[in-house]
Amino acid sequence: MEKTLSVCMIVKNEEKNLPRCLESIKNLADEIIVIDTGSDDNSVEIAKSYGAKIGYFKWNNNFSDARNASLEMATKDWILFLDADEEISKEEGIRLKNTINTTHLEAFHCRLVNIIQNTNIGDAIVLRAFKNNPKYRFRGKMHEQIIFSIQEISGQHSIGLSDIKITHYGYDPEVADMDAKQKRNLELLESYDEKDKDGYYYSLGNEYSRINNHNKALKTYYKAYNPNCKNSYMPYLCVNISKTLFGCKRYYDEVNAICEFEKIYPDLRDLYFLKALAYIECCKFTEAKESIMNYFHCDLEELVYPNNNFDSLYNIAELLTKVKRGCIPHDKNLLSALIIVPNQIDFVVNTFKSLNEICDEIIVVTPKSSNVNREMIRNYGAKIIETDTSDIGENFMIGCKNISSKFTLFIKPNEVLPTDSQKQLASTLMANPNINFLNLITVNTKDNSNLSEFRVFKNNDEIKNIKYFNTFTTYVENSPRQQAPIKIISY
Repeated sequence: MEKTLSVCMIVKNEEKNLPRCLESIKNLADEIIVIDTGSDDNSVEIAKSYGAKIGYFKWNNNFSDARNASLEMATKDWILFLDADEEISKEEGIRLKNTINTTHLEAFHCRLVNIIQNTNIGDAIVLRAFKNNPKYRFRGKMHEQIIFSIQEISGQHSIGLSDIKITHYGYDPEVADMDAKQKRNLELLESYDEKDKDGYYYSLGNEYSRINNHNKALKTYYKAYNPNCKNSYMPYLCVNISKTLFGCKRYYDEVNAICEFEKIYPDLRDLYFLKALAYIECCKFTEAKESIMNYFHCDLEELVYPNNNFDSLYNIAELLTKVKRGCIPHDKNLLSALIIVPNQIDFVVNTFKSLNEICDEIIVVTPKSSNVNREMIRNYGAKIIETDTSDIGENFMIGCKNISSKFTLFIKPNEVLPTDSQKQLASTLMANPNINFLNLITVNTKDNSNLSEFRVFKNNDEIKNIKYFNTFTTYVENSPRQQAPIKIISY
């Protein structure tokens, strides 16, 4: 005997969206329940025209109470709950009916496909279908969940996954009043007592993120983050933290965070793509290529994970081609860069980007009293050493003591090493491992002058044992230096 289905909804002033939703379920639902929470438009009349059972609920700032009012009216075997800004296609409806007629489960997740201006911006796993049981009820004033009551009564294994798709238009500004929606959501979430907020930090962070308050979103997300927690939103939280760090231009914090998330969710493919984007921003193309390949190799059958639909949003083949062009073969721990930055120079970001592909580390030495933007430096992967002196020679020697690679390139914060020069330098050092000192060509863009300057040295024991800059310069002047036609561009 076929199982019957109630579709339950709560609405308020949804005359714009409701016809599309009801049209999609009119032949699927054996019963349509619509709870109105205070509409002053034609929502109720539209629902009645589709034969819906209408209930009225006085709004009390609690979505679970309203949802549960709709469940009280449901009389069929199974319940599917939808919002007015959603629809389910005929094909997906057939799959839904087949599932409820054959499953032994109490409930199952569906995929919520988010559409903005006819573009799929990614999907999420949501629990939407469950057996009609009076003990199964929603909890939470906002972003309400029924999963907890089902798990408590029937066990965690009573809930399954499906690839049944529900289409959601609620993030599309042409469909929804996003400003009013976000204002309402924030007011509700911020009204919770502190003791009630544990389950809501993730939702609160999402609302801050939607209004581009990245710093507040990040702080809130981390309150929700618990690596030992198995809540269904945790993979989404990891992705959202990563995206928010990217939005803050904290690229290396993002990379480090994702490395930790990957240990928990090794098949969460979106993490690898987000890490690739961070590496690309820093011009670490070899690492970006590896991350993109990991993205391709992840198991696409992991339905429980979010999918941001990067394959449609990006031309990944073109992106990978670009990344491959930037990859430069080089030995591990071949080269470190040393930069003395006495005061803030915004151009130094370009310096970092021109070094990150071939340098295993970039050491920035700056006085403690300087106005250098430390966070900006760390965002691109450079290490900062703060000193008590503004003497360039002393800072140079302090930097030398902290170098760990085989060779050191000394470069100024207004200079870059072009891609061709990066390739030449890496290949020269790998082919000539016994080089002690190497002169490069500095090209000054202001007067078009070219100057051969000592810039690269081997980090041997003799160098490491030198204490004073004058001793270092004397040692270099009295030592043979090789010349390479490798250009550093000075701006």
